[in-house]
This record gives sequence, C-alpha cells and structure tokens, in this order.
Amino acid sequence: MTWKQKALIQRGCASLPFGNEELYYFLQRKFGSLRHDPDPLPNLREAAGIAADLAKAGTPPEGRRVMEVGTGRRLDMPLAFYLLGAASVDTVDLHAYLKAEIVLKAVAAIVARRDEVTAYFAPYTAAPDLARRLDRLAGVSSLPDLLRETRISYHAPTDATRTTFPDASFDIQFSYTVFEHIPYDVLLGILRECRRLLAPGGIACHHIDLSDHFAHDDPSISFVNFLRFEEKEWSGYNDNQFAYHNRLREPDFERLYKEAGHDVLEWRTWRDSRGENEIRSGAFPLASRYRGLPAEMLATVGVRVLSRSAA
Repeated sequence: MTWKQKALIQRGCASLPFGNEELYYFLQRKFGSLRHDPDPLPNLREAAGIAADLAKAGTPPEGRRVMEVGTGRRLDMPLAFYLLGAASVDTVDLHAYLKAEIVLKAVAAIVARRDEVTAYFAPYTAAPDLARRLDRLAGVSSLPDLLRETRISYHAPTDATRTTFPDASFDIQFSYTVFEHIPYDVLLGILRECRRLLAPGGIACHHIDLSDHFAHDDPSISFVNFLRFEEKEWSGYNDNQFAYHNRLREPDFERLYKEAGHDVLEWRTWRDSRGENEIRSGAFPLASRYRGLPAEMLATVGVRVLSRSAA
C-alpha cells in the first residue's frame, strides 16, 4: 500500500459520524500492521534506554510515581516501567484506544521472552525483584487483573493539559513518539501542566519522532518526504485523528520548552542520512516554511528531551 492510499483510508475513517475508531481498528487488524501479533520487545528496549537516561539524570524509575502521556492501543511502556520497579504508573490519553486483546498478547510475548527482557532491565533493578514481576505478569488473564497487579492506572479520555491529579503527584512524566501528533499550543499546555504535576526534583522525558510516519510503511519515500507540502495540501493527507503530524522541527521544540518554563537537562537527536541527502541535492522542492533552513536540521527525525521545571 502506498502512503497516499493509507492517507485516504485514514481520512475516510475519520470522516464517519460514528464508529470511525472501530472501523479503523478493524482495517488495521485485517489488512494493516495489527494483523500480526504484537512484538513489545523493541519498545521495551527503548524503555531501557530511557531508564538509563533517567538514572544518569539522578531519577531512576525504581520506586518512582510515573505518568505517561499518550497511551495508545498497548501498554508496552507502562509495563516496562512496572518491570523497572516503578511504584505506580498512570497513563493518560485523549482517546480511549486501549485494546485488551493486543495488550494481553503483548504480555504473553514479554513472558515468553523473559530472558531478553531480563537482559534489557537487569542494569536498572535487582534481578530477584525483576523475576518476581515477570512471574506476576505470567499469572494475569485479563486486562483488569493486569492493571491491578502492575499498579498501572488507565485514564481515557483525559486532557493532559488539564488533569485532575493533585499538585506534585509524580516523579517522572514521559511520552514515547506522542508529541509529534499534537499541535504546538496543546503541547505548551501539556508541558505547563507537567510543571504542576511533577514533585520537587521530578523530571520529564519525552521522546519525539519528527519523521514522516507514512515512510515507516512505504519505503518509496524518505522520512522527510512531508516537508515538500505546503500546509493546505498536507492537511488533506494529515488533518484527522489517525494521521495528524505537526511537522515541527527541532528549533520549534527548543522554543516550546523555553516557553513552557522547562530547563533542559539533556537534548539528544537522531538524523536521517537519506533525507539529508535528498534535501541537499534538491530532490524535491521544500515547502515555504522550510526553505532556507539547514539540511541537517530538517533531517533531524528524532529528539529525546529530559527537562525539569525552571526555577
């Protein structure tokens, strides 16, 4: 399937007056990436990297109260924090997308590959404790059992800019490949609310995917392909709940964190060489908002930001 065909399907599902999420989920299960059983190990591997960054910043996950922004359909990242020894994990989402059948299959995959999972997390938590947590996962048979056993709380629909959690409720707030799907003004509200929610010394860790997500399914285009479209044309592909990408680049996020009142502790980036070469060679014309910007900046397709509330 080409990226334009996928965009047409997403837009069609989103335009339905009701049942659009269930239809889109059915199509993904029947024809899309969800037709395969979930593999949570890549996300757990990424969570181990996040744990390393948090530990380096002086806030390891073990014993911490954790909040996730943007749950999605699975609980891979909250489960990772559970396995890392978090005291609790509250995960919030604007849409109630969580699917029990996928979550339980992911749990089964974690249990079946416990040696790999143990290797990921052993540097950050005691081996006997990790083994006990994995044993508990092996005993769950339903989503309510899982949530109870892991001290994970799911809140959806919930607006992350205006939550009902008390002040200083959390030690860690994180998201993984979520911020790129949210408009700038809403992100500003989320990060400002984060300042209220974090306890003194608390830390935020947000991993942001700046790439063209259509390229993940269509290798004929690069991860910067969407930078060619003017806003009006791009909105025809993108302006719906299943496909929205803000196309913000690294300087936009730098401005966002400053405006939200966050002190940045670490700023790590990933760059796409194919996209950078396309931009430098003029393989396609850039949209007006990106013209004149450095190729290496436009080809930055990943950012991980660790921050604290500014003094």
